[in-house]
Amino acid sequence: MMSWQMITVLESIAKIERMFRRFREMIDTDESIPPELRVSLHATLDERLLVAKERLFNSVGKQNGATAMPISHRGTTRSD
Repeated sequence: MMSWQMITVLESIAKIERMFRRFREMIDTDESIPPELRVSLHATLDERLLVAKERLFNSVGKQNGATAMPISHRGTTRSD
């Protein structure tokens, strides 16, 4: 059985992913945004989504007395 903290984190991640999906839809449907800027905006969203997920998982790890494992990004491990 999952802890209530982990369930809360997973629900938060689902909400964040829906929000990011809406941003992507807006970027893709706005004809005033040039294609090269769209690529850059999507890359930025990808990075920010990974950071948001990492922060949520780390918050649960710290509450449980452990530090969560950093999320790997492009083959490397993130460290702040």
